[in-house]
Amino acid sequence: MLGDRLANEFWYRFDEATLVRQSPELKEAYAAITRHVGGNPSSGMLKAWTRLGMAEGYPASYAEFLRPVREPLRIVSGVQLAVFERYYRHRPHGVFTAFSLFAQGVLFDPRREPVQAEVHTMDGDPPLGYHVWHAYQRASVLLGIDGRFWTSVIPVNGFAWALQLLARPDTRKVNPALPRETVRRVAASWLVRSPDEVDRALLEFHRPGK
Repeated sequence: MLGDRLANEFWYRFDEATLVRQSPELKEAYAAITRHVGGNPSSGMLKAWTRLGMAEGYPASYAEFLRPVREPLRIVSGVQLAVFERYYRHRPHGVFTAFSLFAQGVLFDPRREPVQAEVHTMDGDPPLGYHVWHAYQRASVLLGIDGRFWTSVIPVNGFAWALQLLARPDTRKVNPALPRETVRRVAASWLVRSPDEVDRALLEFHRPGK
């Protein structure tokens, strides 16, 4: 294992709880969300957020569309929040550090192999998993689900998206860290944004012609 041990453990346990070893309750929550939005829990939420986010009436329309699955969304939020609280409840700045290291691809964890790539980072180029997660975070805030917490995480998630676009980490080997000045510059640009501002910036990426 290489890189920050706490961040490695956090992301490992986060994946275990939310992806690899989902509880029956979480599986059913995702199934209910999928039935409502179509596609799968990732593509369906992303499409719903981008479709409604670019139309008149947003964000109220997005909240109204997802209100029937508020309880499944609450379950998803609760599983994720429990991992955050276990590792970073008394380390609020640690959440920023965890996302920063994750986005740069400097956390190498052999426990992930062979099920997943050994580096804790977001898959894809571009890594649209950040946008999927934002769609869930935004829904949680709008529907009053752990709203204070997700309001604080939304700009950090946007920061991680922007940072990974620069780092473009390899998922199978340890990556060099970005210069500290680069990380500070990206953080200064994103962490001051409100959830609405992050929302607009991420939606802009999906506009036709972008």
